[in-house]
Amino acid sequence: MPTAEPSLKPGQGLYSSVAKLAWPASLEFLIITSIIFADILFLSRLGTEILAGVGIAVTVFRIFYEPFHSMSVSTTTVVAQAYGARNKDLACHGAGQSVLLALILGFIFGGIGVLVAGLAMTVMGGEGLVRESGVLYMQINLLASPFYAVAMAGGGALKGVGDTRTPMLYTLIGAIFKIALSAGLVFGLWGMPELGVKGAAIGSVCGYGLNALLIALKLSRGFDGMRLGIRAFLPDFTLLWRIIQLAWPVAAERTAMRMGFIFYMWVVAALGTVVLAANQIALRLESVSLTVGFGFTIAATTLVGQAVGRRDLKSAHESAWATMRLSVAVAAVMTVVLILIRHWAVAMFRPDADVREMAVSCLVIGAFELPAFAVLFTFAGALRGAGDTRSPMIVSLIGTFIFRLPLVYLLGVTFGLGLKGIWYGTLIDWMGRAALMYFIFRSGRWKDKAFVEDEEIARPLKKT
Repeated sequence: MPTAEPSLKPGQGLYSSVAKLAWPASLEFLIITSIIFADILFLSRLGTEILAGVGIAVTVFRIFYEPFHSMSVSTTTVVAQAYGARNKDLACHGAGQSVLLALILGFIFGGIGVLVAGLAMTVMGGEGLVRESGVLYMQINLLASPFYAVAMAGGGALKGVGDTRTPMLYTLIGAIFKIALSAGLVFGLWGMPELGVKGAAIGSVCGYGLNALLIALKLSRGFDGMRLGIRAFLPDFTLLWRIIQLAWPVAAERTAMRMGFIFYMWVVAALGTVVLAANQIALRLESVSLTVGFGFTIAATTLVGQAVGRRDLKSAHESAWATMRLSVAVAAVMTVVLILIRHWAVAMFRPDADVREMAVSCLVIGAFELPAFAVLFTFAGALRGAGDTRSPMIVSLIGTFIFRLPLVYLLGVTFGLGLKGIWYGTLIDWMGRAALMYFIFRSGRWKDKAFVEDEEIARPLKKT
């Protein structure tokens, strides 16, 4: 059986390796985004109240999914460092424990979400059909939490060995299945019952279930000379505790970002329907560009994690900087493209004149956020790959509570700049976070944060 080899050989094809890891990961994030977009598109035909309820539900239930994304990140770090250290047994065991922990969290957070769905919709101002449709959509979607958690953690394990294509492919298969099933169940097509909101949510559960099944089969049958047997899933409380210490700051970071976004949306909504519509258009157009940045985050985590695992700190440093340069270059191109096509892109949504003008202005501001995103996401991914998940959390907390919340309210409401002021506030926020992340990485304090301990490096590979 072949032994594991790092996906990047120091000094050879660095930018090529970054690109090969980044593009499938970027495409995966775009596919995940399309799943929610498809539901919104289908359900928009059922009426404004149903669409509003589902929109609120999506904002709320994604909070309960944040721990699963943190497990994906921590699993990539664990496997990448063990893989780089050529300790295949630790890579398999770490992946198994991460998937086990993700599954447990899936049941816990999914269960809590189902129980508080009604209260959450009430707190967010949902009434009547808005509340009813939102609760139904949220509760059924949260039943998929264990599936989604396993898919995230299992996909993170594959990314740790440098395989970003397989998780992307399985996500695509699950998304196609989900979208087709949801369309049939929402509208009663192809002999299926017409279930409306319930049909869209059931499609999501089945799609996430298929994705999780494909990931589980891949891990059990073998990946890069390794495979997860039953032994990998037997609880190892020492290793589980190490993984939890790695994962909880990521969960806290993402939760802080989600809270900041909810506050941002609250301020925007308070400015009226026209402002809300313009913001949604600009936000959706910008979010498509951001999927590229997420791909470079994964590339940085994988490459730096593998280099740190083999204690090649020079390669880790070079990988992070190469990823950042390539990411910024792509972001700069996207900035120019967004500015050039701003009128055409906004016009696709056929907004009223006042909405169109406002959306175009915000899209230009958002375009200048992309290079800051590139720096922020890349160095955050590099730090996580090195085992430092607390620094990105601290930057997120500072950005949310010191930059975003005061600036968004101050510029948007107090100074009366409206939506443009809000977007200027987020621009300053992202630039501030990027600067902080840059200085933290440059300080080199990440070099002693490795997850894989010295005695675990270069341990002879065990046969599976």
